[in-house]
Amino acid sequence: MPEQWSTTTTTSLMGAGSWGICLAIVYLLIHSGMILLASRRPHSSGRILLTNLLLIACFVVLLLGATPEWHETAGLRFLRLWAPMIFFWWAYKWAGHTLHLFYPSDLSLDPLLIHLENRWLGQPSLWWARNRPPWLTELFHGFYASYYLYTPALGVYLYAQGRFLEFEAMVFAVMLGYALGYSLSALIPVWGPRWGLVAAGLLESSEQKLQGYWVTRFIHAIMYGGIAHKGAAMPSLHSSTAVVFLFWCSRLWGVAGGVLAGIVVVGMGGGSVYGRYHYVADLLCGAALGALSIWIADRLILGY
Repeated sequence: MPEQWSTTTTTSLMGAGSWGICLAIVYLLIHSGMILLASRRPHSSGRILLTNLLLIACFVVLLLGATPEWHETAGLRFLRLWAPMIFFWWAYKWAGHTLHLFYPSDLSLDPLLIHLENRWLGQPSLWWARNRPPWLTELFHGFYASYYLYTPALGVYLYAQGRFLEFEAMVFAVMLGYALGYSLSALIPVWGPRWGLVAAGLLESSEQKLQGYWVTRFIHAIMYGGIAHKGAAMPSLHSSTAVVFLFWCSRLWGVAGGVLAGIVVVGMGGGSVYGRYHYVADLLCGAALGALSIWIADRLILGY
């Protein structure tokens, strides 16, 4: 990366490592506002709001301790840079409290997306995985599972190299996609093909879970019995983070990095549709969200 990307690029506006902390605070305020404004306020709203307030207080303490340069202890620097990212990974589960605040749990926009995809694409979420061999299902689920690895691995690489400003810019783009995605999914109810196609009578419930091996079972455990939310498919955060990963691999390693990352990203997107976790429309909206997040992060943090 260019040598002129010094710590002074961002610290004219913010202390080192502060953008992610501010984003976490803003998201907690949005989450709390949704709880307060909702007509279907959850029974545990008091606990939720109190938890949000305590988290905000913790982040404010970190923010107030931010220095204009990176001259701080390694432990404090690690906490300031990684805590917001860890928070947003956890916040996916927390976002479940806002999913059905503004519309009934049985309402979704899936019929509209199914109609559009049938008209424009021939409904790939329905036919692509039908009667396919287990090895192909396992391959696509392997690509789909790469979502849990590629941006953390990229973050670890940048941090280990001491490229803290670039780390902050890359991670901020990922987190901004999360913050916007978690908020939008509360307003755009989409279940995803594995539920929507069954509700529309186009897919038997026995066909929801595909036949594969251990990676497939791992993904099924997350998507059917784990933390995955029914109603948070739009926009696809798999897609938004994939765009960030592709962009930064190209930025760091040129064409070779972009090609290798592109293979992973295309495979992950294919796995999303193949496994019936996302409509193509979800992926396109998620990709646009990722591109917007990169644009904002570059201007805020790198001064581009």
